[in-house]
Amino acid sequence: MTIRLLILFLIASIQTQAQSTENTADITSEKTEKHINIPGTRLFIIPPNGFKLSNSIIGLEKGDNTFIQIYDLIGGDFYSNAKTFNKENFESKGVKVYEYKEFKLNEYPSKYALLQGDPTMKAINLVFGDTTFSTMVMALYAPFDNDIEKEIKKSIQSIYYDKEFKIDPLASAKFTLDDNASIFKYAKSTSGLVLYSIDGIDKDSYENEPMIMVTTLPADPSLTLKNVSLLMQNGLKDSGMNIDELKNESTTELNGLPAYQVEVYGTTKGEESILYQLIVADKEKIVCFQAIVKSEFDKNLLEVKKLAKTLKLKQS
Repeated sequence: MTIRLLILFLIASIQTQAQSTENTADITSEKTEKHINIPGTRLFIIPPNGFKLSNSIIGLEKGDNTFIQIYDLIGGDFYSNAKTFNKENFESKGVKVYEYKEFKLNEYPSKYALLQGDPTMKAINLVFGDTTFSTMVMALYAPFDNDIEKEIKKSIQSIYYDKEFKIDPLASAKFTLDDNASIFKYAKSTSGLVLYSIDGIDKDSYENEPMIMVTTLPADPSLTLKNVSLLMQNGLKDSGMNIDELKNESTTELNGLPAYQVEVYGTTKGEESILYQLIVADKEKIVCFQAIVKSEFDKNLLEVKKLAKTLKLKQS
């Protein structure tokens, strides 16, 4: 799976403005004994033939290059998030849009797109929700595999979302961190991200307070860990961070696994900031530990690194 393509679709989904629509038939589904829950989410689905729960992402996989990834943003607002998903913006970024539709998935408004932004991959994206949550389903598969495409479309028709389902927020995490080692404690999990803050305080926005974000990507042999770091940095540039210089860059091992770490110095909205990155990988997945520090730099960076040193990847 190409991480470049994954990041492209995520950024495009976040940054667009809604314009034209094509309405289609609504989807009505019920939860059956054939449905499985995607751990860490409230989504249930009948998997396509040959798919299993993934060891590297929140979702399903078949082989090394076919995935259905789920981002379940509990507490998010579909109506504000969905403004950023449309045909025109995908096309403006050079992404081919084969299908774009809007409909209801049970009672939830939804947007759907069949896309290709890379010669080696096609994607099906579905976003749905209400004022209390926003969920995205993203499938990636080989562009000429029409059978897989039909199977994925059929599986999407089976999606059932249970708002009353109770989840363990760390059950689906592909890593562990010992937050007893630092002032940074677990705060919340949201849409595939695990967030840590000082004393574990849960906020909608941390403004100028330091915070840590940890996410998992599938392994990609075509990329070095430094390449992954640079892709993440480019995403932050798109979000308004100006990068001045890199410091304390190293390729090493952490708890027996290859690791890359770097401190990125720059400004965000005119204010001095430091991004600390630690990228660790095994054969199945890449875990990206990123901390943003905007004040008390020495103290907070030290505490960030205390937590980072405890990072371990779960083995399947």
